[in-house]
Parts: sequence; structure tokens; C-alpha cells
Amino acid sequence: MSSVNPTMHRALLIPEILSDIISYIIVDERPGVWPTEYVTSSALTLFALALTCRAFSEQALDALWNNFKGVEPLMRCAGIIPAPKNRLQKDNAYPIIPTEAQLAIIARYGYRVRSLEVGMNYWRRDYLTQSFLQTISGSSRILVPNLRSLEIGFPCRLLHLVPPLLGPRLQHFFITIRDYEIARQHLHTVFQCLPSYCPSLESLTVLKFRHLFHEGDAPFVLPMSHAIQKMPKLRAVAVPAITKDALAYLGGLSSFTDISSHLPTGSDLEDILGSSRGPILFENVDSVDWEIKEWRDVEVFTRLWPHKLTSMTLRSEAKFDPSLLQVLCDSLHVREAFRNLQCIYLSELVHCWLSPSTIITIDTIRPLFHLSQLRVVDIDTRSCMSIGANDLVEMAEAWHSLEVLLLNKTDGSMSGAAPIPQWVTVPEVVTFVELCPTLKDLCIGITLCTVDDDYDMDLASLRALEPRNSDSRLEALTLKYPRDEEYIRKTYSSDFGILFSKLFPRMSRRHPFEVLQILHSDTIEPRIQQTD
Repeated sequence: MSSVNPTMHRALLIPEILSDIISYIIVDERPGVWPTEYVTSSALTLFALALTCRAFSEQALDALWNNFKGVEPLMRCAGIIPAPKNRLQKDNAYPIIPTEAQLAIIARYGYRVRSLEVGMNYWRRDYLTQSFLQTISGSSRILVPNLRSLEIGFPCRLLHLVPPLLGPRLQHFFITIRDYEIARQHLHTVFQCLPSYCPSLESLTVLKFRHLFHEGDAPFVLPMSHAIQKMPKLRAVAVPAITKDALAYLGGLSSFTDISSHLPTGSDLEDILGSSRGPILFENVDSVDWEIKEWRDVEVFTRLWPHKLTSMTLRSEAKFDPSLLQVLCDSLHVREAFRNLQCIYLSELVHCWLSPSTIITIDTIRPLFHLSQLRVVDIDTRSCMSIGANDLVEMAEAWHSLEVLLLNKTDGSMSGAAPIPQWVTVPEVVTFVELCPTLKDLCIGITLCTVDDDYDMDLASLRALEPRNSDSRLEALTLKYPRDEEYIRKTYSSDFGILFSKLFPRMSRRHPFEVLQILHSDTIEPRIQQTD
């Protein structure tokens, strides 16, 4: 490998220019970010770039090793294990004791790793990786000293292998608890190590499988909360539950901005947010994400929260009662702490039953119209929402900066619900999009019954239809139609793709496959009350 290629343009020797070029090579390969047919792995290109000349080598290698899944690539580079012939290859289990030369090779590449995911999905089905990490854990070596983000997906019995991956520059730690009853002490050890091993930690995310235990009863909450109280640089915490003292500690950190957890009981909130604690708690927090069990706890939260929020998420274990939901919206409208809300997410958890008899109307959420800075409104219930064309006009007039409007995106219904059935047609959706020039993402219920009257669905006519001239920024659209209108969707199956590509041409240019995935059937069908 030469030092500098004499034919190479001098501009490529400027690190900033080379860095900019490499940024275009790196592709986000996460599932769903880009259609698979658009994605070509950047690894081979970066590898070739690293071999071009020494001037390119360092930055190309940094990019190549920046984000990895599993520690096996480090072991293969050092010759500790061979490249697998196939994914299910098994080796005999034996102790792994790397030589100093192998450790030097690992150090050469390990210091370049900034983001690492380790879990059973990324391991070969043997014990070699476990043995290697076990050996490293017995020494003072840090495998990836410049690591900034670590995601752990081990079962508890393997969590004793995590400490060698922890380092002083780690800023983001993410762990999923898959089991607990077996080797729970290993999880406790990880929590105990975090404050001393990772003094720069800024975000902590702990997820658990829902079947393990109720959030408030999770036995790991106490050791996790004790660890949190020893982390002075935390900015964001997402945990299943947290003790009262740990939450109060976070509230006193000037760096702390985001909390996601189970909403404490009303009495605990009174103790934490009461006047005796002082007015400085949570002064820089701008985003909260609460899982709520009792709506009376929400009332205490909205009454006592001391500082202005820009984003709020409430995930309810109980069914959304329209009257209680309206009380919540009224509280958000009158309290100064919520006047600057830009994002609001309200959802029922998936284990809540589908309820076609529960109707949420525009009157329920109308107090939110006073929150003029709202950019994102996401209300996801497992009931029926009755929203008509006039209601959409009200929304457009109230929320001038609206970018995302998602109504019952997961379950529930958006069809014409009792007591006064309301239907939104495709032209009325187009009108709403035009009234909201900043709108990028929309999910709403419609009827397909009038599509024949609204548009000439003849194939030749659709192809001759001029694309709509619009400045709309819409990038994603989901229209939910009643299940009893499935025959209409099937009748014009491919024709709808042509129609939507003409009605929303900007979206079809950006995401050509999205226009074929706009229509979705309602999950439940509302019970229409017959009137005399």
C-alpha cells in the first residue's frame, strides 16, 4: 500500500473532504430504513478504500469498524477463530487464551469501534466467544475503549460477560432483560459496575419482556435505581420503573432532559413534586414518557408538574375513557407547563381489549386545539374515533405547524361511528393535506364508497390524470377504511396505486413503493346504532 498515489488529486488529502466522501459511502442498513433493493452494503467499498493508500486508510478503517454486531469480527482479525463456513457451524468448546500479539491486533481495531450490539443473534452456536470474554473479564483490559454506545441482548446467565465491554467513554447503554429468575445476580453486577466503569454515561435504557413481572414489582428496580443515583451525567433514562428517591435524584440533575418509565403513584408524585422539594426539580426536562396504571395518577402529574414540556407520551394500561381523556386534554390546555407542547402521544397498550362501543369524538380532544405549537399528534386507541371533514378543517386552523397526525394507527377504528356517523372521503383528505403545508405523516380513517363518484376509476383515465400540482411535504400516508368496504379495495386494487401517485406525487417520487401501501382495513368494525 503506497503512502500517496501520485495521480490522486490533492483535495483528497484534506481530511474534511475525505470524511465527507466517506459519509456518502456509509449506508444505514437497518431493516425498514430503506427498501432492500436500494441498499448495497458499504463494508466492501470501505475495505477497498482502506487498501488504496495510507492517506485513506485511517478514516476508512474508522468508518468500517464504527458500528458492529458481536465481537467475533475482532476475534477473527486476530486469528483467534476462523471465518465460519456457514452460520450454524459448531466448534469444540475450549478455553480461549489470546496471545499478546493477538491482543495487540484486537486493540488496533477495537479502539475504532464506537457502537456495538451483542446478543445471541450475533453469536455462532458455540462457546468460543463466551470463553474469550470470560478470559478478558479476568484482566484489566477494556476490549473497546472508545465505545460510545452498547446494546446488550444476553440472557441473565451470560451477563457476567458484559464488564469487559464497559469503558470510560461509554455514553449510551441499552439492555433487554429476557429472563430473571436464573442468575439474577449477574444483572445486579452489571448495574453495580455502570457508575464506576462508565463515568460518562448519558443515557440508560432498560427493557424487559412483559411476561416477567409487573413493572412496579420488578425486583431489579432497586439495584438499578441505586446505580442511577450514582450517575451524575445522565441526560435520558428509559426504564420499566424507578424508585421515588432515584426519580427525585434525576430531577435535581441540571443535565437531565428525558424520562421514560412507569408513572409513580399519586402519593409518590406528591412527595417528589411537593413544595418541600424546592422549585428546581426537572427544570431542564423537556420530554416525559409515562406508562400509566391509574388515571388518578395522571391528574396529580398534570396538576403538579413544575416546568414546561415540549413532548409528552402517555401509554395507558387501562382503557381510554372518553370523559377522562377530555379531563386530561382540559388540564393540558389550562396548565402553563403544557402550553409549549410540540409533541403529544396518547396510546392504549396492546393488551387492552378492542372496544367498538367506546366512541372518541372531536369534542374529547378539542381542548388540544389551544396548544397552537403542536407539531406531532399521535392518538392511538383500541376504540372508535369519529372524526369528520369539518373536524379536520378545525385541526388545520388550530395547528399551523402540524407535521404528524396519526389517529388509531395500530388498532381500533376510524370508520363512521355512532352516535353521529362521520366519514372522510379521499378528496377531503387531499383538501386537509393542502390546508397543512408542513404535514409529513398522516394516518386517518376514510370511506371508499364515494371513490367512484369522486374520480373516474377507468384505468385509461387514471393514467391520463395530471399529477396534482402541490407544495405539500407529505411523505407517508395511511388511510384506514371499514372492513365491509374490502370489496371496493379489491375491485380497484392496482388502480388505487395510480390514483394515489397522481394525488400525492411528491410522496411517490420519494418512496415509490409507499403508494401501494396506503390503504389498510380497520381492525374492528364499530356498532352503528340505528335511529328511528
